Amino acid sequence: MDEHGTILSRGRNQIAGGGSGLVRGHELAHAELNALLAVNLRDNERDVHLWSLYTIMEPCPLCMGAFYMSGIRNLHYAARDPYAGSVNLLGTTPYLERKPIRVTHPDDPALEEIVIGMNLEWMLSNHGSLPPTFIQIWRDAVPRGVALGERLLESKLLSQMRDEGNTIDEVIERLSELNNG
Repeated sequence: MDEHGTILSRGRNQIAGGGSGLVRGHELAHAELNALLAVNLRDNERDVHLWSLYTIMEPCPLCMGAFYMSGIRNLHYAARDPYAGSVNLLGTTPYLERKPIRVTHPDDPALEEIVIGMNLEWMLSNHGSLPPTFIQIWRDAVPRGVALGERLLESKLLSQMRDEGNTIDEVIERLSELNNG
């Protein structure tokens, strides 16, 4: 997003292939990487330093590195990733401390729980199982999010909502009710 709020590009995870990302069907086909590759970072008429990257989950080491290298200076994310999130890498080396990066951490615990729940449900649905340490690390950080993800997996609610063509607003509203009920 530029400094005026205009969306410059979008990206989504394309590891499993499909879709239209610049990188797809590859382990490096992360959402942030696809969004960054789709925007002209060398536009001499605009100041990339004023732009922002918005992402659902805290970037992993790959995406954090790509963000840092892009020249964009503002990062916003809706949910921590206690397993692979790498915002903590900023400032740990002389190279990673030389750019003034501004990070906006999650400020809505209810949204973070929903994001974690949806991610966990998706990962378990698509991978069958995850290492117990992964789930425990997420459970220690966002216990209600993990519990929601487990309920979503068991109930198949997200799958049902996808089949029904629910909008993201409808999904978030329903999951918020489920998580608070």
